[in-house]
Amino acid sequence: MRRIISLFLIVLFFYPIIVKANIVCKDGTISPSCSDCHRGCCSKHGGCSSSSSNSSNSSGNNPLVTEKVKSSDVSLKKITIDGENISIVDKMLYSTKKENVTLFVVANDSNAVLDYKKNLNLTLGENIINIKVTSENGNVKNYMINITREKVLSDNKNIKILVANKEVNFNLFISDVITITNDKVKMDITYELEDPNAKVEIIGNETLQVGHNEIIVRVTAENGSKQDYILIVE
Repeated sequence: MRRIISLFLIVLFFYPIIVKANIVCKDGTISPSCSDCHRGCCSKHGGCSSSSSNSSNSSGNNPLVTEKVKSSDVSLKKITIDGENISIVDKMLYSTKKENVTLFVVANDSNAVLDYKKNLNLTLGENIINIKVTSENGNVKNYMINITREKVLSDNKNIKILVANKEVNFNLFISDVITITNDKVKMDITYELEDPNAKVEIIGNETLQVGHNEIIVRVTAENGSKQDYILIVE
């Protein structure tokens, strides 16, 4: 009987603790006097770590409510210039002969913010293009593309040829050959180029013989293409 009474007294003594001790403090101790988390509860133990379902605590003190971790990803998934894929590094090189190109950039994290100029007007030579990536948590990374616009070389091979100050009329769609009767050992040939960057070479005018002779006026355009104009001298 004494055992039963003793057990009853022990249960009765610890009953308030069993009923109320449902608040865990931040330092791991249990509050024996709180059934709900409030300002004074666990005040000496760093505040409440958890509370009952009736607690008015904010979600910041409730471990069951977790805050989303914002991404720090500032990497790029894709860069294209006029549809051409570019290998992604911190500093990139690209060359083109176009005056205008379109830049398209995609980040690996869809929540990252991209800052760059999409439509680019290029000057001859180097053009420095910057791409700024800001991650969801505020991290920033800058990428750079050095776009070199190359000069477009002319293929103009047009020439005005004069023999003894008289213009020779070539019909290039029919023939590049014209026949001239001459009694001199060297023809008086001058010319005017439509493109001053083209070059002219006259072949065969130094060794005219009696009879049939060919003089070649070879025009090399700025881009390296060539056109021969042939004079047949008798």
